[in-house]
Amino acid sequence: MNDLIIQKYINNITLNNIIDYGKKEGLIITNNEASIIYEYMVKYWKVFYYGDPKNLLSELKMKLSSNTYNKLEELYIIAKEKIKNKS
Repeated sequence: MNDLIIQKYINNITLNNIIDYGKKEGLIITNNEASIIYEYMVKYWKVFYYGDPKNLLSELKMKLSSNTYNKLEELYIIAKEKIKNKS
């Protein structure tokens, strides 16, 4: 059930959604960074949700600016904690 909901949500996300969310979090995300984040969300969301995304995070660290990567990692940790606490 969660998989279907998550997949539908991801299918509806746009690059502008990612950029706007960054602004809300006090971060300027470039179009290129939004494209990278979007690509990883679509391709690897199950790894981020269920698995160990250490290798993916390492790739992202090399592709994104340090500010964007650090904020992304921070938000990921917060989200994982919320998911863990709901279980």
